[in-house]
Amino acid sequence: MRFARFVLLASALPFAALGLAFLVAPHELAARAGIALAHATAEADARAVYGGLQLACGALLAAAALGSEARVRAGIAAQLALYGGLAGARFVSLALAGPPSALGVALHAGELLALAAGALAWRALARGSALAVHASPRGVSIERARARELGELLPLVEAFQREEGYSTGDAALAEALAALLRDASAGRVLIAREAGAPIGYAALCYGYSIEFRGRDAFVDELYVAPAQRGRGLGRALLRALETEARASGVRKLHLEVEQQNAGARRLYVAESFRANGRELLGKSLVD
Repeated sequence: MRFARFVLLASALPFAALGLAFLVAPHELAARAGIALAHATAEADARAVYGGLQLACGALLAAAALGSEARVRAGIAAQLALYGGLAGARFVSLALAGPPSALGVALHAGELLALAAGALAWRALARGSALAVHASPRGVSIERARARELGELLPLVEAFQREEGYSTGDAALAEALAALLRDASAGRVLIAREAGAPIGYAALCYGYSIEFRGRDAFVDELYVAPAQRGRGLGRALLRALETEARASGVRKLHLEVEQQNAGARRLYVAESFRANGRELLGKSLVD
């Protein structure tokens, strides 16, 4: 994710610099590119197309770089489209008009370099969307759940809520889950599948702590379908969640366990979770 953000910011700079330069001094920049601005309309077009449009493209890429994970992905897609279009157009120009000038060669090289960096960032983001959990049971995959998978995930969440004696069946539950799936800055949800069917999930929710000097997180929920228990899937989900937390810069991971849930307690203790001697209190702020 950091590499993708860097690529977006680096890609935004040429657009912003050229756009600003064309807004301020269109004649000088056009002359360097071999473009003659013969009348006022041409000058206005240069400011609009080469200035305003490129400045807007730079702002768009920069805003994506500073946004959520979903915006970074959208930004990389836009970066590939922008630089791909520029590089492709120069190839067409080369075929129709012959060898370019030295400036054209430099610009083409820069565009191809930016395009290659964008492709590497896209590949890194695609690889990051699936987690390789070596300790997972054979035939089981554990991946980040996406917003489009809400319909598959919700029955598992409702089953967990019923099993734990929590309230279920209300629209607010689906809305809360959907919000978490949409907003990567709020947390992560992992879904376990076997033969394409969802069989378990785990949810991580981010927080921030002065005591722990930065981001902390709660293992909010962890659930394995009853027929799939006893295979090590709960441990695999927990370890995958820890991997996600570490990759997101989490410094301290917390969880709650029901006092009567001895099996879950044994798993958490085996995975090095410890009681901290404090009592967790809560207050509802919803009427």
